[in-house]
Amino acid sequence: MPTHISLPNERAEQLRMIAKAKNTTIPEVIAGFVRSEIEAGTIPAEIPGIDVTSTGPAITIRARGFEAEIPADQGPTLGDLLRGAGNVTSDPERKKRWIEGLAALSGIKVKRAGNGLKLISPITGQEIPLNLDVAADLGDQIERKAAE
Repeated sequence: MPTHISLPNERAEQLRMIAKAKNTTIPEVIAGFVRSEIEAGTIPAEIPGIDVTSTGPAITIRARGFEAEIPADQGPTLGDLLRGAGNVTSDPERKKRWIEGLAALSGIKVKRAGNGLKLISPITGQEIPLNLDVAADLGDQIERKAAE
């Protein structure tokens, strides 16, 4: 769920100015700042509230009632899908086949939802909504676990 943060009007206007100058959105400006802090080592790369573990041949993803396990060799594919979900220039039909293929291989269903996507657990049926930039970060996290 989105969190609303109060800012002084002047800071909010500065964020709008930055977003306009970079031809992007305020959430994308903030996501860029968070990513730069991850790269600087200020905070870890793992997404708070989402636990991704690697246990031998499988990767397990747990978050707020969501639980899914995928074969470790499918981690890079899921990572690519999550990172590419925000790419509006890609072929929608190709992306649909890719999502359906991943669901057949891993059991995890991925569907677009507004300005984000939802992962649907094959174990619990629970859905976890993700903003597109958080989904991309989760893709990175899953891919790191697959490489372990």
